[in-house]
Amino acid sequence: MDKNFALQELNKFRKTGDISDYHFSFDKKDSGYSVEKVDKDVKIASHTDADLMRAYNYTLGLINQQKDQTVSCRANFDQVIAMIDLARNAVLSVKTLKSEICRLAGLGYSEIWLYLEDEFEIPGESYFGMSRGRYSQDQLHELAVYSDKLGVDLVPAIQTLGHLKNVFKWQHFNNTVADTDNNLYPGKKEVADFVEKELKAATAPFLTNKIHIGMDEAYSIGLGKYYFDHQNERIDQEKLIKMHAQMVFNLCKKLHLKPMMWSDMWFEIGSPTNMMYDPQAKVDQFKVDPEIGQVYWDYYSTDKNHYLPVMKKHFELTDNVYFAGGIWTWGRLAPNQSKMKASIKAGLQAAKSVGIKKIAATAWRDDSAETPFAASYLGWQIFSEYQYLDEPTEADFEQDFRMLQNEDYQSYLLLDNFDNFRAIPNEKDMIPSKLLLYEDLIQPRFYQNFKKVQLHDYYHELAESLSDVIPSESSALMFDYYIKLAAVLSEKVELLNNLASKKADQSQLEDYKTSLQELAKIRRMLWFRENKASGSEIMDIRFGGMVERIKTVEYLLEDSQYHMEIPELEMDKHIDDDFGNARYFEIVSPSDISW
Repeated sequence: MDKNFALQELNKFRKTGDISDYHFSFDKKDSGYSVEKVDKDVKIASHTDADLMRAYNYTLGLINQQKDQTVSCRANFDQVIAMIDLARNAVLSVKTLKSEICRLAGLGYSEIWLYLEDEFEIPGESYFGMSRGRYSQDQLHELAVYSDKLGVDLVPAIQTLGHLKNVFKWQHFNNTVADTDNNLYPGKKEVADFVEKELKAATAPFLTNKIHIGMDEAYSIGLGKYYFDHQNERIDQEKLIKMHAQMVFNLCKKLHLKPMMWSDMWFEIGSPTNMMYDPQAKVDQFKVDPEIGQVYWDYYSTDKNHYLPVMKKHFELTDNVYFAGGIWTWGRLAPNQSKMKASIKAGLQAAKSVGIKKIAATAWRDDSAETPFAASYLGWQIFSEYQYLDEPTEADFEQDFRMLQNEDYQSYLLLDNFDNFRAIPNEKDMIPSKLLLYEDLIQPRFYQNFKKVQLHDYYHELAESLSDVIPSESSALMFDYYIKLAAVLSEKVELLNNLASKKADQSQLEDYKTSLQELAKIRRMLWFRENKASGSEIMDIRFGGMVERIKTVEYLLEDSQYHMEIPELEMDKHIDDDFGNARYFEIVSPSDISW
């Protein structure tokens, strides 16, 4: 850590201005941090670099708000980690990623995993990550140096078994190292050579020898080309996973790397019923090298008792255990703040009680990163609160979000209302806003589900509530987007109803098309504020498709051919709760997007 650089960078990020007339003194503390601010005298004591950054950031908040305060916090965990998903079409620009590294450093995060999959350059492998916005070796090194100056370890997170669909889109790899369309071919020399290239290229730009090697959800291992090449053998997936894992571990040792991995496949193959994270799994049979960190990922339950037996079972694998929770930014248009808060609370309370000392917040961005990165700020905040407070309250969240990020807690909670409109949040995850946005105008799949609630008035009122928000400079464009999104959803409900009752006319369609195009314009501005250009074409196709669909409906109305196919039944597939949960291609049509 470069202390002077780090504190100056944090001050610049917070836009605090000239604070040269303040007198700072710094001391050590056995755990956590303390801040004592009286007028322009500030005393800070901290244990780690991460504690110092949080303490200094808190002080900047006090200066911004012209407050005096004394605060003292102890740390509950040894490491607080952020994992940023950069592999779901949206690749944060170097400028944006530096800004977010600074933000996370100021919250007390000590390590950041960059989830890359194929979003990094492998010298000599031009197809790897081609046209996907991959980072160059120089870009990653620039980010690693910047992060190191702030006292944060930047760590590559890749895949060395499954989750390689984007790699295998290229025939160059599909012909040589693929088993299925997702997994590597176990036992092949070419695969070992490929993984070694991956490991070398992924770690070369970084300043640490840590690496996350993935290895999760490889359910179809051995069931593709391997199966047809070994038809006279019984396919033993447990044997194949062990063999492949040992190959990767041996390569890590050869390259002097410290790997960690997702732990789910040990439980899958150790379970009598092949159940994900089965508390009854016999995992003590696996002699896992204690140097290999095992990361238990679980984002879904709001019950502390759900996590406890699986966490305890992890210590039969190794003492080197991590817990990864989620901040609920994936597969949706707006973050599920209710589920985020409740699942983080349950998971981190459980982790603390069983003695897990390394925790990670994951910001996945499945289905093309439709949730803007700026919408994740509250999730990072709340996760970090459990490091420094035993039982953080709503008042703590509200105060610290303002103090440490200059953002308003109640405003960010409004984003929860896009999908959660019950007084008591339901355990299941529904995404009515996404289903409604992409719902086809003349072949609506979820129309019967929407009739249960007066969503036209609901989203209109949400747009009005969001219009009252006073955002920060960082979140202003994001709130503009969500105001317009709520208004568009309200219009869409009315349009669907009028189409169903044959009351819709050309003017209503034109008005809706104009609103949709305005939403697309703000979304485009937001995308390019945060991300590289690659991947934006996916969202252009989605929004452009909706505009073209309106033109088709206009054509049918003009030609008197219009007929809306209203489903007789509620949608009976991909239903979760009353409304449903589906990805884009499952919403827009019963037909295949590509066949």
